[in-house]
Amino acid sequence: MNVNSTQFRVALSLALIALATAGAAWSPRLELPVNSGAWGAPGGISDGLALWYDAAEVGSMQFSPRLRYWFDKSGQAQHAAVSPGTLLPYPTLATGVPGLQFTGAAVPIPISIPIEPMTAMIVFRHSSEGLSHPLIGSRTKFVGIAMEYGRLRMYNNGISAGASTARTVTGLTITTIRTVVGGTDSVQYNGGPETTFNFTSAESINWIGGMFVSGSTRLYFVGTMMEVVIWGRSLSPSELESAHRALGAKWGISVP
Repeated sequence: MNVNSTQFRVALSLALIALATAGAAWSPRLELPVNSGAWGAPGGISDGLALWYDAAEVGSMQFSPRLRYWFDKSGQAQHAAVSPGTLLPYPTLATGVPGLQFTGAAVPIPISIPIEPMTAMIVFRHSSEGLSHPLIGSRTKFVGIAMEYGRLRMYNNGISAGASTARTVTGLTITTIRTVVGGTDSVQYNGGPETTFNFTSAESINWIGGMFVSGSTRLYFVGTMMEVVIWGRSLSPSELESAHRALGAKWGISVP
């Protein structure tokens, strides 16, 4: 009996070690399927895909216990690595939907993505309509895109120079911002009608969930982010439709 108990404990220990080892080795293994195209881009729109972070892929994140690493599914190897901190995002379930809970710190991305041209689709639920919630922005300049008191605003060097468009939906949302160099830009909620505006900027973004304001002041997103997909170009109407339908089906969001 004692022998069997000892053997059981040894076997259990070995199993735990094997699991821990597998967990520690996840990063190199994930590198292979992404490079070979194992993940299809939302709606099959891979042309111009610059960045793709997905909280539904639990294996693409490392925690200790808060986020330390977020694997980029775009195939561009733009993985987000962050220093330890007490305010970093942590995994959560928002009404049964997996996501990253942001409480006062942004996730730096290893590249600077020009705001124009660009198409960004961000699936999120913020904590309150009555706050400013930077979605993507710059770590060094007052540049980026934010939800402020229920409206979308775009900033270019501290000046609100884009849409001031009220949201038409609440709760879990696919917010899409599409910009064109020298052309008409737009915002959509859950794949609904495009609201157009004109925004001009030569600046770039390199933060998820944060934006530099002035001096040492930054603004941070507070809420849950599920997925961030960025293309370095303006998607066509048919491409937008395909990507919205794919994300809607994935996250249980009703889209046209």
